[in-house]
Amino acid sequence: MNRKCFCCFNNMNSNDKDDELLKDWIEFRFEKLESNLTEEDKKHALNYDTFCEKILDVIPDKDSDYVSDVLDDFREELLTHCVYWNEKYYKCGFSDCIKLQEMK
Repeated sequence: MNRKCFCCFNNMNSNDKDDELLKDWIEFRFEKLESNLTEEDKKHALNYDTFCEKILDVIPDKDSDYVSDVLDDFREELLTHCVYWNEKYYKCGFSDCIKLQEMK
C-alpha cells in the first residue's frame, strides 16, 4: 500500500473537516488508475483530439483559429465540470464511508 494512502487511513478518524484527506485520496486513486488501464478502460477513453481534428477538417481555414480556440475553451470547461462533479461525488461517498466506520 502506498505510504500516502496508509496515512489517509490513519487520519480517517480525526474530526478535521479539512478536505486534504479527500484530496490526497483522489490524487492517490488517480495515479493508481492511470497506471493500471485495461484494454476495456482504453476503449472507453474520450478521444477529444480526434473529434477536434474532425471538426477542424470541415471548417474553412479563415474560421479554423476561432473554432480551435472555442474547442480549447470547451475542453477546459468539460474538464473543470468533470473534476468538480467527480470530486463532489467521491466526497459524499467518502464521507458516508467515514460515518459508517464511526458507527461501528
